[in-house]
Amino acid sequence: MITSVTPSYLQPDRLPSPGIRLNQLGPGQQNGHALFHGPVPAVTEVSMIPLSACNGKLFKWFLSLLLVLVGSLVAYATTMPTASQGILDLRTVDLSRQDVELRGEWKWYWQQLRSPGQPESYHEFTLFPQHWSSSTWHQQPLSNQGFATYALTVLLPSRTTALKMNVPDQYSSYRLFINGTEAARDGQPATTAAATIPHWSTQLIEVPATADTLQLLLQIANFEHAKGGGRGAIRIGNARQLSAVLATDSSLDLLLTGCLLMAGLFFLGLFGMGRTEWPMLYFSLFCLTYSYRIIGTDLYVFHTIFPDLPWGVTIRLEYISLYLSVGTFVVYTQSLYPQDTNPIITRIMAGLCFSAAATVLLLPPLLFTQLMNPFLMLMVIYIIYCTYVYWIAALHGRPGARYSLLATGLLMVMFGLIILQYFDLLTPPKALLFVGYLGFFFLKSLVLPYRYVFAFKEARHIEKQFLANMSHEIRTPLNAIVGFSNLLDTADLTPEQHEYVRDIQVAGKNLLRIVNDVLDISKIESGMVQVERIPFSIPSLVDSIRTMLLPTAAEKKLALTVSIDPTIPDTVLGDPTRLTQILLNLLSNAIKFTQHGHVALHIDKRSQTSDSVRIRITVEDTGIGMMPDVLPHIFTRFRQANDSTTRHYGGTGLGLSIAKSLVELQGGWIRVSSEPDKGSKFTLEITYQIAQTQTDLPQDQDDTSWEPTGRRLSILVVEDNAMNQKLTIGILKRLGYTTQLAENGSQALDILKNADFDLILMDIQMPIMDGYTATHQIRTVLQKKTPIIAMTAHAMASEREKCLKAGMNDFLSKPFLPNDLQLLIQEYVLLQSAGELLTKPVSAAPFLTFSEEPLMEAVEGDTKLVISLLTVFLDQTPSQLQAVRQALGYGDLPTVSRIVHLQKATIQLLGLTEARQQIQRIETQFSAGATRAEITRSTQDYLAQIDRALPAIQARLDEMIMR
Repeated sequence: MITSVTPSYLQPDRLPSPGIRLNQLGPGQQNGHALFHGPVPAVTEVSMIPLSACNGKLFKWFLSLLLVLVGSLVAYATTMPTASQGILDLRTVDLSRQDVELRGEWKWYWQQLRSPGQPESYHEFTLFPQHWSSSTWHQQPLSNQGFATYALTVLLPSRTTALKMNVPDQYSSYRLFINGTEAARDGQPATTAAATIPHWSTQLIEVPATADTLQLLLQIANFEHAKGGGRGAIRIGNARQLSAVLATDSSLDLLLTGCLLMAGLFFLGLFGMGRTEWPMLYFSLFCLTYSYRIIGTDLYVFHTIFPDLPWGVTIRLEYISLYLSVGTFVVYTQSLYPQDTNPIITRIMAGLCFSAAATVLLLPPLLFTQLMNPFLMLMVIYIIYCTYVYWIAALHGRPGARYSLLATGLLMVMFGLIILQYFDLLTPPKALLFVGYLGFFFLKSLVLPYRYVFAFKEARHIEKQFLANMSHEIRTPLNAIVGFSNLLDTADLTPEQHEYVRDIQVAGKNLLRIVNDVLDISKIESGMVQVERIPFSIPSLVDSIRTMLLPTAAEKKLALTVSIDPTIPDTVLGDPTRLTQILLNLLSNAIKFTQHGHVALHIDKRSQTSDSVRIRITVEDTGIGMMPDVLPHIFTRFRQANDSTTRHYGGTGLGLSIAKSLVELQGGWIRVSSEPDKGSKFTLEITYQIAQTQTDLPQDQDDTSWEPTGRRLSILVVEDNAMNQKLTIGILKRLGYTTQLAENGSQALDILKNADFDLILMDIQMPIMDGYTATHQIRTVLQKKTPIIAMTAHAMASEREKCLKAGMNDFLSKPFLPNDLQLLIQEYVLLQSAGELLTKPVSAAPFLTFSEEPLMEAVEGDTKLVISLLTVFLDQTPSQLQAVRQALGYGDLPTVSRIVHLQKATIQLLGLTEARQQIQRIETQFSAGATRAEITRSTQDYLAQIDRALPAIQARLDEMIMR
């Protein structure tokens, strides 16, 4: 079995990353006493780097895992033979299958650099590898500076495979002779400091093929390092396997170094882009500095790549990389969780680390290498503190703290395996340790992206809050502009004044459109835009848009043409609102950027199946066109053709971005082609399902004329903004209602304790007490069921839901039109007679007639059955209509939907075409999630139609009975 070399970041003598190594004792050493002369104190060396926090549960889990690994690996642990009295007998060891460390009692000669063939002189026996300060000579303690020679006789078994020796570096130069011939050299050992040249590397040398006995002579000299003597044991084993192990271990070191370098450069680049996420900078520096520890220690792969680098340079790189990596890790932890760390401790620890790094630059190696033991003690203290920091961070739910805990748990498993290895209980594969440390850096790397995701979510929340606040702040004055201009437009003004008022109205509507565009972008990005699937007619929708834009085109003397493929199905299932928004954006842009010529809209059928049809829509113009380099970015937010376009034509650059997003939400695509001064062509395709039943669809209705309703209602206006107060009260007085004002929720509660009102108009953001709190108090403390309508400049969908949850009945977004307010008042305010809803005056409609022919055909001419059915209809319908009115009054829309749907078949059999169309409108509104005011208005029209039809049905029934 080949035992892998302990990796660089685990070796204690090189002051590496996490690891503990205990110098092993030979069979002849008892309690640290040398065999030849007197006691030799045993040495325990500890080397660690900062750990992340770990909690008890993780510790127990990883401890259990560690025990499992021990149970599975300890079977492979083999008792190695050790040298005794300078002889190591390996004749019973199969070196083709197992490598052996040349540990134990070596013959040694202090202050002698013996060469092969010299006469024997005084010697003692000592453990190898071992520091000189842990040995004695003539029972006297020794210094770590000096020179010595070690000798060992190795008895080899008979063999058929080639053998090699793996010779690690020693403190701090050596020459190795095998059977009188120099086999390896690392630096130049000598008897004086001036002549000694230190160097560290790992070498693989061949063993003489025919020799059955090896006479090893090892010269070691040290005058430059605080430690002297042996550092690592020489290994002997199968040449091919040792070569493979060394190549594999070196490759893993290079791979791990590359990973750390790439991670460090990656995070350094990310920091350079924003220069705000300081933990990212510190972690990148930690990865970059620690990467040298992987290839600059133990196997010294870096020295293999650059063999001529002076030892004075490499030893400084080795030590300074440790100090700087620990220092940057300390600062990284502080910047990662500043709420959970003590800045004083951080400054002290970081100052000591960077001061130690300075000593490496200023002092000779013999001095700065002596500072390592105190530094290791300091590291242990910081490890305990760092563990506490990550523990607290995890308890507080800090971003990425769980990844830090998991990384720490992984390190604990690695520590356990290394400790077991040092006790010779098992030898974990180098690949396992590599994966463990790679996992540690990977998990630590996840902390920063996690913080980015967390920060991104926070930014989205802040963006959403900003949009809500912006909507409120812009809509509040805009509400006054639009509202007062509407009031002013009803006054007795001169034609010129009316023109000014209309200009104000147009400007207000344009500003409102910009605000709505920004909100649309926010809704699209947050996934709040839902695509509806309701029946609508593409020709009817396009005709409405053409009628809407025709006056604008006529003002510029442009021809606005529309062509529709006659084979397109009359009714499809889709989202008419989004299609309208898309076409309005494209056609409005085409008209705006065209000075002469025409704007054309083409609707073509690309393909059709039994249940779907693919529609191609093309918008062409003869406008200013666009340069080719602009086209790839034309659908980007806030991008227009150039700055002069914005200055000359205005706009925000959001329209096309919104249009593209809406097209893609419906599973379609949109493209553009254009030539400067010739015009542009936008093409899009969307697939719609074909409606199974072709029905007439709701037509657009004119806005309600906001005239007095004839009922003196009492309305409480709760509003803190002076302009909004004046505007709202002005509109309500214009409608003929009486009002009382409260400037905040607290005043409203005081007023409501002593008075009742038909309706409450409640602002949301107010001083002292906001609208939500006031509504809660009205519902719970005052126990009042007065309808409450929220009036707010916030236009986010979440704001509407929040208002309804607070106990309000409905939501009116500022700026509002008087018609919108009037409809809500009509919906929620009841007449004094129970169940009768206050309705707007309905314009006179033509007398509705019905025909019993469809009913006669259905019953095959059975007149008696027709008379019976009509009698039942006339008996039940009035009570059903009354139930609908009551449901409307109490806001019970499900009941409205149920009753209207029950009447649908009967209305169709009676030939009431207008009423049937109105039912279709109501059902479409329910499917589309229309507002309560819209459904109320449509239902009121339906009730009025049935009321007008009932006398005709009764008259026809009387005629049939008389026959």
